[in-house]
Amino acid sequence: MPKANWWKIGLVSVLAVVLLVVIGLPQGAIINPDTLVYVTYGTVNTLDPAYSYDEASSAVIFNVMENLVSWPYGVVDTDETDLSYSLASEDLLPMLATVVPSVDNGLVREYPDGSVTYQFPIRKGVKFHQGGDLTPEDVEYTFERGILQDRDGGPQWMLIEPLSGQEYGRLYQVVNDVLGIDTKKGTLIKDLTPEQQAKFYNEAIDPLVEVTPTGDVVFHLASPYPPFLSILAHSGNWGAILDKEWVIEQGGWGGQADTWAAWYNPGGGQVAEVSELYDVINGTGPYMLESWTPGVNIVYKCFDDYWREPAAIKTVVNKKIQEWSDRLLLFGRGAADICTVDPQYLLQVMGQPGIVVTLDLPTLSLNPVVSFTSDLNMASNDLVGSGTWAEDGIPSEFFNDVHLRKAFAYAFEYDTYISSVLGVAGGYRTHGPIPKAFSWAYDDDPALYYNYDMAKAEAEMRLAHGGRVWATGFTFTLIYDEGCDTRRVIFEILKRNIESMNSKFHIDVRGVPWASYLDRMVAEQMPLFVIGWIADFPDPDNFVVPFAHSTGTFAGWQGDSMIAMFKEKYDPLIAAAMATTDQAARAVIYKQIEHMS
Repeated sequence: MPKANWWKIGLVSVLAVVLLVVIGLPQGAIINPDTLVYVTYGTVNTLDPAYSYDEASSAVIFNVMENLVSWPYGVVDTDETDLSYSLASEDLLPMLATVVPSVDNGLVREYPDGSVTYQFPIRKGVKFHQGGDLTPEDVEYTFERGILQDRDGGPQWMLIEPLSGQEYGRLYQVVNDVLGIDTKKGTLIKDLTPEQQAKFYNEAIDPLVEVTPTGDVVFHLASPYPPFLSILAHSGNWGAILDKEWVIEQGGWGGQADTWAAWYNPGGGQVAEVSELYDVINGTGPYMLESWTPGVNIVYKCFDDYWREPAAIKTVVNKKIQEWSDRLLLFGRGAADICTVDPQYLLQVMGQPGIVVTLDLPTLSLNPVVSFTSDLNMASNDLVGSGTWAEDGIPSEFFNDVHLRKAFAYAFEYDTYISSVLGVAGGYRTHGPIPKAFSWAYDDDPALYYNYDMAKAEAEMRLAHGGRVWATGFTFTLIYDEGCDTRRVIFEILKRNIESMNSKFHIDVRGVPWASYLDRMVAEQMPLFVIGWIADFPDPDNFVVPFAHSTGTFAGWQGDSMIAMFKEKYDPLIAAAMATTDQAARAVIYKQIEHMS
């Protein structure tokens, strides 16, 4: 298979964690010529494409499953780097669809009532790994299943929002309006009667994605949504096409109008194993999954019946090794072909014979980002000490105070982190929820940045909760995902500087598996969490929604107080920015959001 196609594994890793790079050995040093070994850290959370919303899981899905359209990927290899790719939706390429819809080819239509349709002719002769044939009904089922699942903290908002005309971001909101009931943020959806489920499905879900008599698939949008095609493109696992019959055989939703609620929000978004597709996957891509040993490795095999040219590399092994010294040992002796290297370790491999380092890959991302949880979930939470206002703990509302949050912001050594941790990989500071890459929407005013200033940090700390924090003290634990030294160092810097203010301040730092990190973040148990965000689609909306919308992925994990603030101050601005295609008008709104952040 062409080198451009195998870059899929590298692409996901580089894009998903901005500060990582991909390093490879030249062909002559490869020990097993038919096997590619990639050593990295992090753990896969799920194989369900509708549930997955993390880099490690998406990397597996990316290589096994395919979407309707794809981006024109570049190449990063030991002997070639070609970054002449495009992130413009008009340059998307057909994948499982035979044509990319556009106004010019008549497959995108706008109607007098403001609605829009996208029509996709579906490719014939495509096989799934388990033997099924791709059909238009598979495509319709894929999107209906995902929207109806809509797990907490998941990716389905990207489909619900455009298909509902930006009126909703979560399925429970649509249910509430269509049925005229209060499902208590979805917690009562599983109690819907078969009659209520059928009414909702027939009125609100079935019309969204339909198969035409000619075998095309049509999406019905309530209003224009500029990045819609980008959302469907390959690299977005929420658009990866499933085999309907196979999913049903695994115990998935059978497609009936009156039964879907049983599959809504599996595990409350916190227990990925509840999904019927947690540990099984069946796609149409060039590689099929041979085995997955959680926390150890993932093994891919070439799919001989792939509808395009079969892959040249027959076996790929993705080894999950948390410790850098262990990854370096394998890589240094040629037992690994690609290695994930955190920035602080780059000098250990740069310039070594046979090792190629590729830096400065363009990304649309924010990483790392530190967020506070304003209303902590205290149930079975060992991160909050005693869980009370005392030197040996913190209460649920601890970070629901702007002075306390500012104290932590001033106590961080930004320039030290960039120079000592990111090192030769480089980095830069940013503010607010929009990356600098969107230069038209980003305000680079120096006054908007926080700077390291312990005097200001202490002054803010003394004001926190009316002086109660300073007088009482506190103890809590900050966790990071094992192997991610960049996040560990962030917390160690905060621990050192915060504890230096007052002998009553105590912060513990410890590592946990990636899956545990995700689960506890979704459960709102972490006082602070550090996370990175890679663009799901290239538009500022894909950053302001996750970080600053009341239904956003990260905003939704910061507690009810923060959610209420986002809903009042940010939601109307975010909606206004997506209601126009005028870039200048959108820029004014996005810069207003930045000044508020």
